[in-house]
Amino acid sequence: MASVRVDRGFVACALGWAGKGGWRLPLALTLGIALAIVAVAGWSVGEQRQARVDSAQAAAALPAREIALAMTGRVAGLLGEGGATVPAVPAALSRPRALSGPPLLATLSMALLGAVLWLALVLRREEARLHVLDEGARRGRERLVLLEDEKKRAVEAAACDPLTGLVNRRMFNELGQKHLRQARWNARHYALLYLDLDRFKGVNDSLGHHVGDLLLQAVAARLRKALRASDVIARMGGDEFAILLTELSDVADAERLAAKLVDAIGQPCTDLDGHDLQVGTSIGIAVFPRDGVDVGTLCRNADAAMYESKRAGGARITFYDSSLNRAGDWLFSLEQRLPRAIAEGELVLHFQPKVRLSDFRIVGLEALVRWQHPEHGLIFPKDFVALAEETGQIVELGKWVVRACIRQQAAWRAEGLALVPIAFNVSARQLEDDHLCAFIRDELEAHALEGRLLEAEVTETGLVESVEQAGRVLAALEGLGLSIALDDFGSGFSNLNYIRSMPIGTIKIDRAFVCDIRNRPSDAVIVESIVALAHKLGLCVVAEGVETLEQIVHLKTARCDVVQGYYLSRPVPAAAACELVRGAYVKQG
Repeated sequence: MASVRVDRGFVACALGWAGKGGWRLPLALTLGIALAIVAVAGWSVGEQRQARVDSAQAAAALPAREIALAMTGRVAGLLGEGGATVPAVPAALSRPRALSGPPLLATLSMALLGAVLWLALVLRREEARLHVLDEGARRGRERLVLLEDEKKRAVEAAACDPLTGLVNRRMFNELGQKHLRQARWNARHYALLYLDLDRFKGVNDSLGHHVGDLLLQAVAARLRKALRASDVIARMGGDEFAILLTELSDVADAERLAAKLVDAIGQPCTDLDGHDLQVGTSIGIAVFPRDGVDVGTLCRNADAAMYESKRAGGARITFYDSSLNRAGDWLFSLEQRLPRAIAEGELVLHFQPKVRLSDFRIVGLEALVRWQHPEHGLIFPKDFVALAEETGQIVELGKWVVRACIRQQAAWRAEGLALVPIAFNVSARQLEDDHLCAFIRDELEAHALEGRLLEAEVTETGLVESVEQAGRVLAALEGLGLSIALDDFGSGFSNLNYIRSMPIGTIKIDRAFVCDIRNRPSDAVIVESIVALAHKLGLCVVAEGVETLEQIVHLKTARCDVVQGYYLSRPVPAAAACELVRGAYVKQG
């Protein structure tokens, strides 16, 4: 019973040690081993006890004489008496005796202890391994959470415009196609609006892109407020927005909503980094399915209608018409060929004389570029100059005009013609070119021509877009000897600060004040005021767009200095202009 109590103690020890890790299966194994060892120990003790009983019974059955002889023989053998015959030991006495109870229990207890220690070591190693696995699983879950967050941000970045929060072009196409698939099965109307902000480039150039970004955010907020939740609003890039109007009860609703947007966007935007701004928007509308059955076609047609709104003056709404595509194809073909036309000499200059009213003498020429297209014939500036400005080709076009003017003056000088200044137009984009003055200087030096034989005409719009840069460029041109004229005066901002701060020597009155000077007294008063102001500032005044004798009379009465227009001469090729200059005077009518 004592041995059983000892083994139970070891079992309890094993259970306590192995149970620290909370391992149910290993604990069961440990308990099973312990119970098995206790059972074996009990069986072994019983066997030993039975062996002792059997041995005692056998010994009791032997005669005393045999036992004595056996013992005497053993003693003699041990003493080395070689001659002595050692009698055989009775079997009952020679049977080996089994281990007694306490040694066996000690051996089994040590075995049990070793087994428990080995099992505890295995359990600890297994616990460490599972701890590592748990830690790896935890880190894996954390990585999955991070990956999900990254995926969510990536999806948002791929679907939304980061500046305004509106959907981007890709997501607009996907959402639009989804709505148009639904539109095929209901009787509602769908329309796509394409918007472009008017005069946005001037905001970026004069106030910086950060103010432009604030303006775009304000416009996006107004679009959200003015439209329904079911409508899809997207920023397509730059200052262009697209809107898909869904489930309209009537096509006329598209125009009403567009008018609402024009009014909302046209309201002043206050406190944009300390600036108060007001811009307009031009909108083109394409109706599903009349103008297209997919988002790409609707966008393209609405975009064409939007550009028609801009050409009409901006802040307008235009529905798409198939003729717009034909015009768009025409402009696209011109855009693609224009660089080749500049490089391969398809451009030509025509010249319109400027006539002094006091004696009708020709005192200058204005160079007007024409495009001698190999397929379409002579193309006028209104069809490609604005296109060149939009595509950035106006700089190369302007260089070609300057070079052609200088070469023409050099050619006429070689013919012995009495030269008069030739005026050429300088765009706002050219005024941003720091190399313009160096280019003109090099061309003048290459042909040994004086700068006074050239005149640069700039518009008020060109000055507004970059006042400081324009002032530096114009001052440098004046330093080369060129005279500077302010073109289309009165059609823009009419800011007298330009006249005061810029090296301007001539003002050209816009043709809008000349065309109806006879029938509108207000126009006559405006012209007289401009002339009087210019003379007091020491400036020359030129009136353009003169087409009738009555206009000549009114302008001469107002003491205008110089006039030009169809009444005196249309723009003519170089050869005809040479004859006009050679004659020095023009005939009226």
